[in-house]
Amino acid sequence: MPGRHQTLSLAGRPRAGFTLVEILAVIIIIAVLVAFLIPNLLAGGDAVNVSATRTFLGQLTSEIESYERQEGAYPASTFPKDMDPKPSAVNMGIEALVIALMPADGSYSAAAAYDDKLCNTDGDNTKRSLTRFTSADAFELRDSWENPIVYLHRRDYEKGCAYLAFVEEESDFIEVKVTAAINPATGDPYRQDSFQLLSAGPDGLFGTDDDIGNFSRN
Repeated sequence: MPGRHQTLSLAGRPRAGFTLVEILAVIIIIAVLVAFLIPNLLAGGDAVNVSATRTFLGQLTSEIESYERQEGAYPASTFPKDMDPKPSAVNMGIEALVIALMPADGSYSAAAAYDDKLCNTDGDNTKRSLTRFTSADAFELRDSWENPIVYLHRRDYEKGCAYLAFVEEESDFIEVKVTAAINPATGDPYRQDSFQLLSAGPDGLFGTDDDIGNFSRN
């Protein structure tokens, strides 16, 4: 009987861990799950950013239209001729818009603060502050990917403006000339009688299918 009791005790002893094959199987399963989940998570993040940027462009459009009702004209997307010295011409449209909506003299008071949307990707300044902010940076307003939004008054639709944006596939900032987005159905610019706001979208490239504007694309 003692011998039989000893045999049962050994047979009932639990194993002391996983085998190498089991560990490798777990690693493979995790790798497969990661391969499927990461793209979906990234896509979900882009969807949130697209929605947030679209909402912000809508808010900014309302702000610019309020400015037009008060001042009698939409803000220019170029710097005044008497501004001396001028910042660089890069990102000029959105920089001019920030100065118009948040002027140092308080002649116009934007409904929203926009402080959390400020950036300065090209690093230029106006020597003395022309905005309500103490800093003399030539501020821009950014989208959800930290890139400056394009602002174009209808007068500058064809001329366009140089913009600096971080291009994901290049992993670098690229300067490009941006002109007004054209409605393929009519051959004319969207919002041809007012202004356009444009975001380069997730890829950071203007003129691609993921661009976001303050209009509905055909």
